[in-house]
Amino acid sequence: MSFDVFVQRFRDGNAAPLSPGVFHEVFGPHVDRREPEHRLLHVRTADGGEADVYADADDPGSSSLMVNHFSGEMVSDLIVEYARRADAVILPAGCPTLLTSAEQRQHLPEALSADVRVVSDGPGFLAAIRG
Repeated sequence: MSFDVFVQRFRDGNAAPLSPGVFHEVFGPHVDRREPEHRLLHVRTADGGEADVYADADDPGSSSLMVNHFSGEMVSDLIVEYARRADAVILPAGCPTLLTSAEQRQHLPEALSADVRVVSDGPGFLAAIRG
């Protein structure tokens, strides 16, 4: 899919840092190309899925990343797994806020908490963004 999906962590209504370690654990084994000058890591999965991930992967102060041009169920599973392990939410453009745990709602800014859904895996994520 060619639209932007953001993954962001919140605490008490504010952006909060993501763990660089979690990024490398989840996405690291699937990165097949790096373009550090653009903060781009290209991901390829065993099912032929691909994604462009824009992130400051080693910055402990970074609070979000963006995924674009993604395909394949395994990539969708990686996005949800990363969000779950990073205690972050998924913000697909033009879609509801996607939580990996209902408890995350209490930390969202008010503007993002009106329309939320909980997803637990890649197929649930894809169903939510397809409407």
